[in-house]
Amino acid sequence: MSSYVMGFDIGYSNAKGVAGYVAKDLGFAQAKTFVRPVGAAPVADCIDADNDLMDQRVPVSVDGEPWYAFIEPAMIMRDKRELNYDYVTTKQYRAAFLAGLMEAESDTIDVLVTGLPVSQAMDESKIKELISMMEGEHQVAAKRKVTVKKVVVRPQPSAAYIRMAYDYAKDEKMSRIIREGQTVVLDPGFFSADWVTLKQGGIIKESSGTSIRAMARVIDAAAEAISREYGAGGSVRSALERAMRNGDPELLANGTFVEYKPYLNAAAEKISRYALAQMKSDMALQDNVADLLVLAGGGAEFYEEAARELFPECRHVVTFDQSVTAIAEGYFLLGQGLVSQAKAA
Repeated sequence: MSSYVMGFDIGYSNAKGVAGYVAKDLGFAQAKTFVRPVGAAPVADCIDADNDLMDQRVPVSVDGEPWYAFIEPAMIMRDKRELNYDYVTTKQYRAAFLAGLMEAESDTIDVLVTGLPVSQAMDESKIKELISMMEGEHQVAAKRKVTVKKVVVRPQPSAAYIRMAYDYAKDEKMSRIIREGQTVVLDPGFFSADWVTLKQGGIIKESSGTSIRAMARVIDAAAEAISREYGAGGSVRSALERAMRNGDPELLANGTFVEYKPYLNAAAEKISRYALAQMKSDMALQDNVADLLVLAGGGAEFYEEAARELFPECRHVVTFDQSVTAIAEGYFLLGQGLVSQAKAA
């Protein structure tokens, strides 16, 4: 019987998942991919959405209390998203995890691969705590249980390395550079910008880290600029986040449709450089050289210019067509590889 694998990237803005049965070619083309808002709150704190056909909130139970997960933060009356390093221990995170399990098309997940920010992924106690929460049987609905047999936790950006290796598996030159060279992976997420340095596939801990100057600050600055110019209220921020998630080129501000990308670019130009300045000072790269620079995550395109400036001699810069889901895809590929190795043993 085929094994069911899930790669699940629970972020501070989006929950991204890739799930499916192990395929012979170790790809993910036939797997189910989903991207959902990560908002979660008790039902009593959520705005009614009976007339909103786009609302995809998922009812879950957290410690016996009815919650909605995968809900737009704008639909929560008192949005108290956890933008801190204790996120994985919160009820919001657990609600998103349970909602993600409901997306699985199997009641048994043989291997679930997920990640932690780099600064936490180096702490074995935090890894064990997350595994303990995720493994086992979960009552995701009144008449449905999902069992997670095995959980693997990795530093979040390292999954993009696996995703990149998959893309270039048939490119002999790039495959050799990936195997033998030094790679820096940058993952600008909503709350934190994480980076890892890998030498021949192994993580150099001293040259990996986390900065909190990430997309949340970029979005805040862009929303403030739009509000100032168009006389719009505080709803611009949630409208901007929603437009980015849905791939809409414009948002509605005070009755006017506004193309928001120039505002994001202007905000990112400053904030990304602050984040990468910390990255540069913290890194202990040999000669500060990278053979490969990989950018993944929701903020990748807004950090790319600053990242190229940080490594001007790097000849190989890798990005992804679907950068938002690249980490989850890498998790899924890792899970497939682990299953295949187990079967071959």
